[in-house]
Amino acid sequence: MSSDPDAGSRPADTMRERVGETRVKIWFLISANRWLVTGVILASTYALLLVFHLFGPTTPQRFVTTGNVSSLFSSMIIATVTSVTLVLSVSQFVLAGEIGPLGQQRERMTNETEFREEVEDAAGIGVSPVEPSRFLRTLIETAETRAITLNDAVTSDKGSAQHEEIAAFTDGLVEHSKTVSDDLRDADFGSFETLLPVLNYNYSWKIFTARTLRDKYDESLSTEAATAFDELIEALRFFGPAREHFKTLYVQWEIINISRAVLYGAMPALAIAGYMMLEFDPAKVTGAAFGVSTAYLVVSALYVVTLAPFAVLLSHLLRVLTVMKRTLAIGPFILRETEQLKAVRQEESTEIQSKR
Repeated sequence: MSSDPDAGSRPADTMRERVGETRVKIWFLISANRWLVTGVILASTYALLLVFHLFGPTTPQRFVTTGNVSSLFSSMIIATVTSVTLVLSVSQFVLAGEIGPLGQQRERMTNETEFREEVEDAAGIGVSPVEPSRFLRTLIETAETRAITLNDAVTSDKGSAQHEEIAAFTDGLVEHSKTVSDDLRDADFGSFETLLPVLNYNYSWKIFTARTLRDKYDESLSTEAATAFDELIEALRFFGPAREHFKTLYVQWEIINISRAVLYGAMPALAIAGYMMLEFDPAKVTGAAFGVSTAYLVVSALYVVTLAPFAVLLSHLLRVLTVMKRTLAIGPFILRETEQLKAVRQEESTEIQSKR
């Protein structure tokens, strides 16, 4: 028999709380608008240049000369052209899976159609929604309904340890499911509003807890309760492939957006760099502002502008890579350390020692 996973002390309902990250870090990496993050990155870069100018052992008059400015921006032209080529290569590689022969496309459609039909049978509906957010809500609401059925099936043993543990698990599942379902309401695919609630839905732990309780009370469960457990686990298992499918589509969507944004920003950056190389004369920019050379302020600002394609790429990749890291495992596997896993290991160790 497996040890009890401490169903009453379930993991936190949000990804931020489960991984122990600060609200600001999660906002910056995932939640914030990517154009806002791009602006923050560029503004921070400009601020750092000014800080280094004011407090670092520098001599800006030696740097802001025609020769040095030309050398700086010529290197930016090379870097921009190289980065655009790299982004286009990555885009072609990622999107190559969308291009294939007829047989491959028919197989893809057959797999998706069969999966939808299985979900429709499980949810007891005629046709499942076509919008990703509504489809995911259907899966979550199906699991919620089956959790309520399970709870009702064990009410005859009210007051027993069996009922208390299962009720704690199902109550937590229902509460969390309602929250995530509400967050998915009216979310449009392509925006991160669809994916973020899905990341918060810790279906892996729910499957693990359900299977553990099912195994622990296998001999004492009624036929109705055992069937309700199996149906709940089945409903939760639908969520993993669905999440991975929509995550894949979202990543492809984001890569297209990244490629377009980098291409849009590349030409203005190249134009500015070309102007700085061909015509800009720092000697004609005189004066100072707040103790900082005007020539330094102008050259630094234009340099930061030429970094826009890289900032766009960085801001989007931060989100994509964070999402990929948080969703590496599919099914009842948990890759990060949690207090619940520590409790499970401790109880398993205690059980093994008691049997010796």
